[in-house]
Amino acid sequence: MTDLPELRTRRLILRQLEANDAAAIADLGGRDFEIVRWLTGASWPYVEGEAEDFVKKIVGTNPMETEAVFVVTLGGVFIGVAAIQAPGDLEDLPDLPTVGYWIGRAFQGHGYATEAVEAVLDWAFETYDAEAVAARAFEDNSRSRALLRKMGFKPYSLTERFAKALDRRVSNVVVRLERTDFEARRELA
Repeated sequence: MTDLPELRTRRLILRQLEANDAAAIADLGGRDFEIVRWLTGASWPYVEGEAEDFVKKIVGTNPMETEAVFVVTLGGVFIGVAAIQAPGDLEDLPDLPTVGYWIGRAFQGHGYATEAVEAVLDWAFETYDAEAVAARAFEDNSRSRALLRKMGFKPYSLTERFAKALDRRVSNVVVRLERTDFEARRELA
């Protein structure tokens, strides 16, 4: 097991997922269809114990081999999750780590997702010594796709994934962010 570092942004602290985070995941994300509808692995309606199962699956594993899950906090309050999946998650880009995230609805629209994603990307480029990081978003998830575009991700391919909450396969846009583009964007900021 490798511990994850605490990541700090201007307003946020991102910390390692802990066993007692399951209730917050369920309450803020799992029981809100407007969050769950954009995720592939969450059920709808919420299945009791699903958040606990997710946390048990992650806590105690090596994040370099599975998934590095960071809890996004604002003033100590859990507001969402930002994660880096180890290389191998995407069939189209199997050698790249993949970023994923969600922010609770009450906290959306304030730039927290952008801050959190930038922090985990910085960590991923350093930790994996990757030349690029991948992501995927539902083709009709315009907000997530806009955030990824703003971060410098460029379209790579289309794929389909089964979305449990929607009980069907969903078209996903696969995007790729080159390290050089990420670093150039940060220098301009």
